[in-house]
Amino acid sequence: MGAMPRRVAPNSGGWSEWLEDPIKALGNLVRAGILGYLRENGPATRAEIAAALELPVPTVAKSLQAMVQAGLLIPDPPSGQARRGQWVRYAVDHEQVSRMYLQLGQAIGEV
Repeated sequence: MGAMPRRVAPNSGGWSEWLEDPIKALGNLVRAGILGYLRENGPATRAEIAAALELPVPTVAKSLQAMVQAGLLIPDPPSGQARRGQWVRYAVDHEQVSRMYLQLGQAIGEV
């Protein structure tokens, strides 16, 4: 059996824990697809998103949960209220997405 891969991160060039938040939140094609879909089409349920992106519902659900925790999406009804998963509608928090996008751009020298 081989050794487990180590987490690799550069030691310089602006990379830091500050950059890890946007990479975790935005650095995944499923999440990018969800953001793009919701920005273009407005609030939607996980089933609607999964159907539109032709992805399994569990894959979308996992990404939605991570994106809500990162503050990129706003669930309606909000977390903590009585709700059923299939009836929750998700909308983009445009301000938070823009903030993370800018943060990432600054770290890689694009902004």
